[in-house]
Amino acid sequence: MPGLASNSAIERLPVTILSGFLGSGKTTLLEWILRSKDHGLRVAVIVNDIGELNIDAALLGAHKVKQTAEKIVQFENGCICCTLRGDLLEEVASLAEAKAFDYLIIESTGVSEPQQVAESFAEEFAEMHVQAAQDMRDEATRVKAEARARQNGGEEVPMPVEADEAATLRLEQILGSGGLSRLARLDTCVTVVDALSFLSCFNSAQFISDLENPGTVDEQDEKNISDLMVDQVEFADVIIINKADLVDEATLEQVKGVVRRLNPDADILVSTRSRIDLKRVLDTGRFSFAKSLLSPGWLQSLREEQKPETEEYGIGRQLNAITIPPAADAGWDDDGDVEMDVDAADESEDEDEDLDPQPQLDPVGRLKAKLADPGFAPLLRSKGFFWLATRPMLSGEWSQAGVMLTVGGGSRWLCETDESNWPAEADVRAKMMEDFQGKWGDRRQELVFIGQTIKTIQPLLTAELEACLLNDTEWAAWQKVMKSKKSIKSKVKKLEEMFEDGWEDWIDEEDPEIMALLGQDGHEGHGHA
Repeated sequence: MPGLASNSAIERLPVTILSGFLGSGKTTLLEWILRSKDHGLRVAVIVNDIGELNIDAALLGAHKVKQTAEKIVQFENGCICCTLRGDLLEEVASLAEAKAFDYLIIESTGVSEPQQVAESFAEEFAEMHVQAAQDMRDEATRVKAEARARQNGGEEVPMPVEADEAATLRLEQILGSGGLSRLARLDTCVTVVDALSFLSCFNSAQFISDLENPGTVDEQDEKNISDLMVDQVEFADVIIINKADLVDEATLEQVKGVVRRLNPDADILVSTRSRIDLKRVLDTGRFSFAKSLLSPGWLQSLREEQKPETEEYGIGRQLNAITIPPAADAGWDDDGDVEMDVDAADESEDEDEDLDPQPQLDPVGRLKAKLADPGFAPLLRSKGFFWLATRPMLSGEWSQAGVMLTVGGGSRWLCETDESNWPAEADVRAKMMEDFQGKWGDRRQELVFIGQTIKTIQPLLTAELEACLLNDTEWAAWQKVMKSKKSIKSKVKKLEEMFEDGWEDWIDEEDPEIMALLGQDGHEGHGHA
């Protein structure tokens, strides 16, 4: 780390993002970094609340601490991953261009996802940022033209304020150059977890809005705290298990086991009062956006060959891979034993008011039902893909953390996509073909379960899942329909007559007729794994 400041080969400002749930100790870690003389760096810091930092004026003079105000840049396509904080973009760009600092640290809020911040630095999003700049220019031109037209018609319409125009122009310049990747590089993504409360969060019925001021949480950002905590852990490349002095050795080892299962590739540190070797979080060169998307333990389990699984500190994982679809109504349990949160992201805005409303979420009831179920109670995380009998074209996406299980539509099965759209690389195509089995291509159930005493609950989970599958008679009937020479629409209609389908619509983004009806370009509905 010494010599980083004088290294002329590093032109872009290196950045570390600090994430972590409320009270985990990330602000304490930030204070430790600012007070330390070991790294020899002049550090710039962007925080959400400068009042939370317990540092004196002399320390602030040696570094630069900036509090950002919320300013959102919303892209035209409306996707949450394409929503950037304009203030963050401006501050990082200004600090990088000033070349007065050796390093930048960004402290995220306790209820934010690090991936959304990381996307601002990712070269993979450069084209999207350029398009956003064009969208902003087009919108500014439209607003001005509309205002002039109304003024010419005799209305008193104020023109845009010069200061606002200047700020917009600044954002256009940053985005138009491809975002922050030209000026700064994301070096490390750190997540701090609280060893004392980590495991209990998996059995929490609270949502982000329960912890924040009422009305301050965007509807698109609302999620259960176990979902948020898992997102923060799975995306990080360094994870600090803090407050180790407040738990016994057995609990600490169990927390380490869960973290390792959630993110096998992360550098895992254990700390008290966030005291760590700072070389592990500054200038590590560990971050890769593409690698971070592939680092979650559940995804690695899907990509690896299935092997006999061992438990570490009582935490294990199970991979269920089955090539028979479940009946469409198998997920609806009238007794409430296994509740589901069916993803409503694909709902049309013009929802038919005559449709029966979905039952409202009852987090407390869900938690009670989960804890009472011997198979699901020890389950901490599960994720993967599934094949629904009435949806032969599209894969389903399953994601569970703690008490919340979210199920929604995914992309087309590979066997239903044009091979000309597959990657050109032979090794990648060969890997994709490994998922093809028999007549029905890559359609399958493939779910990874991470939990406590996994060997004990494995037969219980397997029995629950297998009870959802079509029986031999239903499976034969399904195959007969799919082998017919009728159109796929006719086949789907027949399958819906055979099996009750109580699920919300899944949007097929590769169906031009559907996308034309929605008036969209296919961007909506994609998600981050």
